[in-house]
Amino acid sequence: MEKLFGTDGIRGIANQFPLTPEFVVHIGGAIGEALKHDHADARPVALIGRDTRLSGTMIESALAAGLMSQGFDTLHVGVITTPGIAYLTRVLRARCGISISASHNPFDYNGIKVFGSDGFKVPDEAEAQIEASAYARRDDESRSVIGSMGQRRDDPSVINNYIDFLHDAVNRQPILRGKRIVIDCNNGATYDLALRVFSQLSANVITLNIQPDGVNINHGYDSLEPKMLRDTVLREHADFGVQFDGDGDRAVFVDELGNYVDGDFVLAILARDLQASGKLNGNTVVSTVMANIGLEKSLNDIDAKMERTVVGDRWVTERMRVIDSIIGGEQSGHIVLFDQKHTTGDGIYTAIRVADVMHRSGKILSALAACMTRYPQVLVNVRVPRKPPFEQFPQIETQIKQSQDALGDSARILLRYSGTENLARVMIEGKDAAAIARQANAIAAVIQETIQ
Repeated sequence: MEKLFGTDGIRGIANQFPLTPEFVVHIGGAIGEALKHDHADARPVALIGRDTRLSGTMIESALAAGLMSQGFDTLHVGVITTPGIAYLTRVLRARCGISISASHNPFDYNGIKVFGSDGFKVPDEAEAQIEASAYARRDDESRSVIGSMGQRRDDPSVINNYIDFLHDAVNRQPILRGKRIVIDCNNGATYDLALRVFSQLSANVITLNIQPDGVNINHGYDSLEPKMLRDTVLREHADFGVQFDGDGDRAVFVDELGNYVDGDFVLAILARDLQASGKLNGNTVVSTVMANIGLEKSLNDIDAKMERTVVGDRWVTERMRVIDSIIGGEQSGHIVLFDQKHTTGDGIYTAIRVADVMHRSGKILSALAACMTRYPQVLVNVRVPRKPPFEQFPQIETQIKQSQDALGDSARILLRYSGTENLARVMIEGKDAAAIARQANAIAAVIQETIQ
């Protein structure tokens, strides 16, 4: 039985298992069965939104059918970011929220992310129950009686509640007045929302990739070094640029000089701001094993510390809740802030918070980012047919040891598999950029030869 849930919901190629319309109906029914008894209200509501992928409406319809068969009403808000769904699920007191998106993946992928009534992704136990139920469902399974079947309602206007939340984060002040900014929406869920939000904060906005056609989402997307954004910032003499991924939960910046400002820099900037106002709970920031050592050193400079988790904003969020941290995130641009009762990474909210620090401090983005020095880091992806433990292969272990010996103790080597694709990722961090690139490629070559 194939596992459905990965590190960030269910994801795969649209119209292929498990994202065929027939099986998605079962997934919808399984979500309804797992969550309908959480509270006592007679008619549970599932809030559903999607990004701009061609397959989104098909998956949405199938999910809704399964949910309605279990007595759920479904409230459809149209194209919206994943964090928008998380926020609205909580404030509208829906039983659950579902974002139909494959985040940064190409258009032929899609996915299903499920949030509980508290706005957090449903726990592992609920995912396991949904997974088992989806596989077990048959035509003779119990259904709601006719009078108890759910109904569909479409109301995109509820998105205005989320826009109000974003503006309220800065007390509706025109924090971007006089600022020229570039936003790259990658033809995803932020294509309309981001322009509306930043224009209302008085920014002079230059937009890139805001004409989605169902297949151009994330076309040319680069998670850490968005070249088109950089070129536009420099050409337009903008104050900064920000790139959002397909479902809008990531933000990566370019400063006025054309320097890339990834999630590690953003964590360093926002941690300092939170500490200055006495809000950096436990003087701790949560990040992942991929975080640059420069972030750790930057936090040490202000007597703060970093806790590392495995890769995935879900694990960052869970650790933040355990230790009562207010900020965490990933180098890729997932920044999680609990300071306004938000529950997940939010690219637009992150951009607003960075802009607010600029506004209050009177500093340009390059000056804020100077609080951290990035150590050279290289990431090599290797496509693999399967994902066995690396420790099973002595050849890989031998090459890792040889590479570590060649680079010395100051280098850090990390091997992991992608949570959403058949990729092995080789990351090396150290002082000599050419040397770490050479060793990363050496390890990648062994992986490619070994894992067949």
